[in-house]
Amino acid sequence: MIGMMYLVLTAMLALNVSADILNGFRLVNQSLNRTLAIAQAKNNALYDHFQYLADQNPDKVGDWLKKAKVLRTESDRLYDYIETMKWDIARIADGAEGDPSDLSDKGAGNLDAAGQIGLVETGEFNGRRMIRATVLRNMIGAFSDTLQNLVQQDSIRRDQVRQIFTTEDSPQRPWERQVFEFMPAAAAISVLSKLQNDIRNSEAEIITYLIAQIDAGDYRVNKLDAMVIPVSTYVMRGGKFSAQIVLAAIDTTKRPVVMVGGREIPGGLYEAAATSVGNFSQSGFIKLERDNAPSIIREFKFEYTVGEPAVIVSADLMNVFYAGFDNPVSISVPGVPSSQIQASATGGTLTRTATGWSVRPARVGQNCEINVSAKIDDRTMTFPPKVFRVKALPDPAGFIAYTDANGNPAKYWGGTPFNKALLLGARGVLAELKDADLDVKYKVLGFDVNFFDNMGNTIIELSDGDKFSERQMSRMRQLPSGRKFFISRIRAMGPDNIERTLPPIEVVVR
Repeated sequence: MIGMMYLVLTAMLALNVSADILNGFRLVNQSLNRTLAIAQAKNNALYDHFQYLADQNPDKVGDWLKKAKVLRTESDRLYDYIETMKWDIARIADGAEGDPSDLSDKGAGNLDAAGQIGLVETGEFNGRRMIRATVLRNMIGAFSDTLQNLVQQDSIRRDQVRQIFTTEDSPQRPWERQVFEFMPAAAAISVLSKLQNDIRNSEAEIITYLIAQIDAGDYRVNKLDAMVIPVSTYVMRGGKFSAQIVLAAIDTTKRPVVMVGGREIPGGLYEAAATSVGNFSQSGFIKLERDNAPSIIREFKFEYTVGEPAVIVSADLMNVFYAGFDNPVSISVPGVPSSQIQASATGGTLTRTATGWSVRPARVGQNCEINVSAKIDDRTMTFPPKVFRVKALPDPAGFIAYTDANGNPAKYWGGTPFNKALLLGARGVLAELKDADLDVKYKVLGFDVNFFDNMGNTIIELSDGDKFSERQMSRMRQLPSGRKFFISRIRAMGPDNIERTLPPIEVVVR
């Protein structure tokens, strides 16, 4: 899951990091911090329960309790190291008073702070000096090994731990640079908070596993409750929500029956594909059969959220809109299905399309505002408007459309020698935006061809729309090698219905 988060956050950096995106990172970090507080309280309760069992039967629980204490020490050590890095990044970004949970707008977008802490400062691991990002990577690897050793008899849990705490390099760059290089401070801190969240949730998973290894029937327990332990309660779209559903104390010889939504969950590992954004909930029960006693049944309910990594309103083509043109726009809100999002435009027309939205501004020079609202938890939330400048569509350039020697469509833009045979096979003159990302269709309405006789006199022949006329073709057939002529007064019209006169094309016959 954390690897997916790296990819999404890195993709964000390809865009201009707007205040909306940085605010989205803050919201993600705040959500993770709330989840951390809940996970920590749950873990403390589990450790207290473990100690209670040890007090009841120290001989049998003692060895398991030692393992639990090792788990707690190693979890806290890695968690605290990450917490220190978060505070150091915040203080670089916002000064001595910087707080990772309350970054300023300027500090949130700082692209240097994460790199200074992770890729410049050094630390020590096993007696060796290295950059702090590598120290963190090695500590994550050591922590993963510790957890796998604690559950070495359970191959499924070992694989889960290995996948959660993977720090593999990408084909483009090493793990350290993925997390810290050119990463906004708000994004880097959110990634580190996600890692802390994984530590606490995995810690809860292992504690529960250690408790499960004890024969609960030998103890006098005063409470037996169902517990839902998710790998994470925040899931990115395209990922998977996973939760381990267990009893805090069980008889390992009698596996409980776990039912969720009317179906049995083998092994108690619940998984649901996160294919769409929104809030989801499930309920069920755990049933434990007992010898010579009534069965124990505990009901449970849990919720989780599938959301996007940030609130985004962005033009798909450029950071401006173009008048007289349908500009594609993406509008999304974390955790909210697209059907629950409403949007409108001031200074233009906004329509929903099969793939998103489309904006057609009213006029050049008048800003166009996108207004977004979404239904969240039975209430409508309105977001600040996003303002776009409106410009006229740029002028295209004319070219001769022809077929090359291999039979492929080709374009001649002028100024260089042009094979006469290819010229005579050309259909006429077309127009398009040269070296631009806009996919705008222009229609050539007509053009003039200027020939010169041996006395230097200009002979002008008119076209038939965007095609060469027969008189133009006849004169081109008579031209010797090295002779020039000009295609001028090229008139073209785009989707904005504005007629433009384009620069001439100089043709050199070869």
